[in-house]
Amino acid sequence: MVSAFTLSKYIIKSIPVDNLKLQKLLYYSQAVHLVLYDKQPLFPEDIEAWDIGPLIPSVYREYKQYGFETIPSTEKLTPLSLVEKKAVDMSLDYFGKMSGLDLINEAHSETPWEEVYKRGQLGLVISHDSIYDYFKKNLTFTEEELESAMDCYANKA
Repeated sequence: MVSAFTLSKYIIKSIPVDNLKLQKLLYYSQAVHLVLYDKQPLFPEDIEAWDIGPLIPSVYREYKQYGFETIPSTEKLTPLSLVEKKAVDMSLDYFGKMSGLDLINEAHSETPWEEVYKRGQLGLVISHDSIYDYFKKNLTFTEEELESAMDCYANKA
């Protein structure tokens, strides 16, 4: 398991993101990993239901200085396993094309955030079970994507 900070650096190096888009991509990466790898979390940090959607508070605070600007890609990457990289890359392929605002709107329409969110309250954790249950029914993968994900898992690289 890798930290959300390590994944953040990978995402920031992969595509241009602001802090809000980064938060949602972390959330969707966690969802993809939970579904592909039978409820195994990608990262240990809690995802909370904030007014601006799902986010990881420690990562949000780290990058909030950039506001709505693209976060610069200056940090050295920690290598990811093939399994970790696969989940993030699949998330980036689908959700990475969307804007931060589109991702917020998308997350606001989904059960995991809706069930936990209370306006203005912080610290409300979106459970892995809730994320898994929702996305198990709502994420679809091609046969090729599933085969590739299982190959990564079998090789545990």
